[in-house]
Amino acid sequence: MFLRHWLFIISLSLLLPSVGMAGNNSQNMIKILTNDIKKARNNKEKCCLLIYRARHFDKIKEPDKALKDYNEALELNHKGWIHLERSHFLMKLGKYEQAYKDADAAKDEVPTLAGEANAIMAAAITKIRKKYEAENPITIFMNGKVDPHRKTRFDLMREQGVFVAKARTSRKSVRKKTARKKPTTASCKPTKKRRG
Repeated sequence: MFLRHWLFIISLSLLLPSVGMAGNNSQNMIKILTNDIKKARNNKEKCCLLIYRARHFDKIKEPDKALKDYNEALELNHKGWIHLERSHFLMKLGKYEQAYKDADAAKDEVPTLAGEANAIMAAAITKIRKKYEAENPITIFMNGKVDPHRKTRFDLMREQGVFVAKARTSRKSVRKKTARKKPTTASCKPTKKRRG
């Protein structure tokens, strides 16, 4: 009986239109799933129901309740796919460090999830870097006056002719390629030796 009810809930959530009444449908689904969670016979069933309820909490923009359900599901049934799903959810919330850890845990527990977990980890690293660069922009502070007579390494290289030599050799090679070649005539007649 419970299994039929559970399958009905899943099929109902897939078939119902999500436009317009999505929030209302999700709230109804949350009520049904909450009752089913109380009636669950084992941890595996309860874990799956918690995941479905977390998804619906996410749809109606209640991330705290969704995260609570994901955490409870992980406590009941520590599986890699739950880590992976929670890492997707944490990425949406902007908790990139935690998402990275969850994706890494999913990859360690289930090697077949490595591709998706690596993609999440790469995205999390990118977001963390962008956030860090936005909070810590690169700035250069000059505490004193600039000495107008100072010599930089580029000045020294220019004096030694390093830049000039490179420029000259590159110009010659361009001139050689673009220069017109004069046609040459070849004769097949044997040449006479001069005696002298």
